[in-house]
Parts: sequence; C-alpha cells; structure tokens
Amino acid sequence: MLKQHKAEDDLIKVYGRLIAIGVLLLILTILGFKHFNQMPDMAGKSLAIEHNRLLHIMAMIKSQWLSRGRPEQLLLSWESMAPNMHVETVMQQNTVNMAKNVKNQAAISADVNVTDTGNWITLSKQGWPLLASLDEHGCQLLWYQLLATPLDNISVSFDSDEHICRFVAKDSASLAYQVNSGRVLFMSTIDTKVN
Repeated sequence: MLKQHKAEDDLIKVYGRLIAIGVLLLILTILGFKHFNQMPDMAGKSLAIEHNRLLHIMAMIKSQWLSRGRPEQLLLSWESMAPNMHVETVMQQNTVNMAKNVKNQAAISADVNVTDTGNWITLSKQGWPLLASLDEHGCQLLWYQLLATPLDNISVSFDSDEHICRFVAKDSASLAYQVNSGRVLFMSTIDTKVN
C-alpha cells in the first residue's frame, strides 16, 4: 500500500510539473506574439526619430550654407562621427544592386570617389541638398550623406514627376523629402489609414 501511495504521489508531482511547463510555454508564446506584433511599430518609431534628426540636420545645413556665403557645395563635417559608415553601406547596397544590374559598377566607383574626398553635398539655390542622381540611388546616397545610417527595413523610391524621395518602413510609416523645396514630411501608419 505504501509503495502504491508513493507511486501516486510521484505521478501527481510529474503531472504538476507538466502543467507548470505547459503554463510557462503558454505565457512565453503570448509574450512572443506580442513582441513580434510590435516590431513594425518599432520601425515606424525609428523612422519618426530619423525624421526629427533629418529636420535638425537640414537646419544645420541651411545655417552653414548661409554662414559660408551660399556655396553650391558644402562639406558636411559629421562624416568623422561615423567613420567609413558611408563607404561600407553604399558599397553593400550597390553590391546587391549590381547583381540586378551590371550598370551600377560606375555608380559604385563614383560613390567611393565622393567619400574619398569627403562628404560633399550639392545644394540648390535655396540651400537645400540636391540628389546626385534623380533616382532611387540618389535618394539612398542622400540618406547616407545626411544621416550616416543604413536603410535597414526601409524601402526607397523616387517620384520623378514631383522629385520626391520616399523612405517607407514595413509598417507603412513614411518619410518624404521634396528635392525642389527641401520639405521633409513624415506620415505615420495612423495618418495613412483611411476610416
């Protein structure tokens, strides 16, 4: 009788442990779903932070442009804050693009030459940064020159009719730079949803 009672106690302990493990796995699953469902929101928040950074950088560029007598080109002095970031990022991006299109070989060497001589940026008559080329590649290069950060999880497009660079996160939050006017617009996913 004693052995049977001990065996039943052991069996109850095993069942208790199995239930505890099941509850723990359920809690971890729920937390995992919540975490991964919030990841797109993080991308939009990251783009909102980049929007604020870009606004401040644009103001600094305009200020430097005015204080230096409105030159056509300006050397951005924060290249040293992210050493080799620009070269490596543009090279990685262009390597991916090169697999799609062999014509990018000239663009790769042009980008390296830009960084070899410093982070020079061409400005409009109103003091706003201009694109090196009126296409997606020009938008990517402008992003690297101004923000010195990679375009991870951000798609880039260029509207050739309106001369607008669009940077869109996976959650549809977007940042737009209007080349002609220097305007920087941010649209969150709340702004883009239609009720």
